[in-house]
Amino acid sequence: MPSPEQRVTAILAAHRYVVLGTADADGPWTAAAHYRLLPHGMYVESDLESRHARAIAVSGSASGVVFDSSAALSDADGVQLSFRARQADADPAAVREVLAARLARDAVTAAALDDEVAAIVATPRKRLYVFDVERAYVFDRDAWRSRGTDARLEVDVAAVWAGLAGER
Repeated sequence: MPSPEQRVTAILAAHRYVVLGTADADGPWTAAAHYRLLPHGMYVESDLESRHARAIAVSGSASGVVFDSSAALSDADGVQLSFRARQADADPAAVREVLAARLARDAVTAAALDDEVAAIVATPRKRLYVFDVERAYVFDRDAWRSRGTDARLEVDVAAVWAGLAGER
């Protein structure tokens, strides 16, 4: 049976979308975003005027969940994440630094990296948002199966990202 850290590693490696949670003066907000893995978290691309981008600019924090929405109830699994969040600078060097740091799952050739940097910089409202994971939790399947309750287990974030970095 895989450890909680192995389950989180597998979920993050297998999926591509995170539901981001933020809060602002108007209340809580969620938005689904395509993520790519970094050594200590992930990043997404977004419009700098999106509601979650504006909330991140104020608070510097966000939350997220990654899960398989097609799983049967008995096979449900997911990862809940707490992030320190920031907008990366819009200059080419800062964009390149984020994109070049991607883990192997999301890495590209040097030529493709150049094209990505150029495309992001050429879109005035597009920014990269970096989400450094502070805490992570996985669904407690035993609690669900034995008590029918929704519970979670905290996992060792460093172990998860070491597992993600080691994947080929």
